[in-house]
Amino acid sequence: MYKAGDDKQGATGGTPPELATALPHTSFFPIRGETYAVTDMGGHGPVVLLMHGWPDERTIWRHQLRALRASGYRAIAVDWIGHGESSIPKDRSRYRIPEVSADVAGLMDALGIEQAHLVAHDYGATVCWEFAAQYGHRLLSYCALSVGPSIEILRDILRGNLIRYHWLFLHGMDGLSRWVYFRNGGRRFELRFASHQDRSRIRARLAPGQDRTFWTIWEKANPAHDVVWRWLREGRRQKVPVRTMGIYSTGDEWMTRGQMRRGERHVTAVWRYEEIDGGHWVQLEKPDEVNALLLNWLSKD
Repeated sequence: MYKAGDDKQGATGGTPPELATALPHTSFFPIRGETYAVTDMGGHGPVVLLMHGWPDERTIWRHQLRALRASGYRAIAVDWIGHGESSIPKDRSRYRIPEVSADVAGLMDALGIEQAHLVAHDYGATVCWEFAAQYGHRLLSYCALSVGPSIEILRDILRGNLIRYHWLFLHGMDGLSRWVYFRNGGRRFELRFASHQDRSRIRARLAPGQDRTFWTIWEKANPAHDVVWRWLREGRRQKVPVRTMGIYSTGDEWMTRGQMRRGERHVTAVWRYEEIDGGHWVQLEKPDEVNALLLNWLSKD
């Protein structure tokens, strides 16, 4: 049985040891005019598709990839466009949730996957809540970490949590957000990313001369008014038709508990809610606990 930390031997070069072994290779797939970078751990068991959030890439799932593979699943992690090794479209509309949702379906087709378990975190979960509602026939189950349905986040804001969610507006303004996070020697960046074990790599990716599309693209491409409009137009009638689990970490620096707990309202199948003590990037901070929950959840299928 895999335990977090087992993959820290035998690294070469400048690659962090846990990344060198947990992501053994990268494949690239053309999907709807863009290129997606994928790590497929192989095997013939049920497929578990892992989708990262902001401001990450597929390496955030390194502990889960190994654990899932050791338990007989075919674990696959993906870089969203604009992130990691995937292509970086210049057209902002290409990052809209309906567009990237269609990419997930296209990626499953390219990989020869008819149905999969879907696990997603942060903005990846935002996309995948809608994917699960629109493409439920392609899923065996859905698990969201940290982030519930978008409309529930907006409800929390209207209920008095605007200050907690100020980053939704801040992150759409590159210059201002950079000033806020990196003034005074980057004290606010270190505070907000205290639970992120890869924060030094994220900070390096924000250095001058680096492409920083990943920093603001989700908010720019998916403003709140667009989320509300899509929900009013079709979201109220679309529910997730597959068994769904929401995992919330009690020390989350970014999200409130309520937006995840109310995910049940949007699911017509079995709903399960779990909490873990930890920060927003709980799959890195508490990997063994997350792995145990995931493996228990998947075994119920």
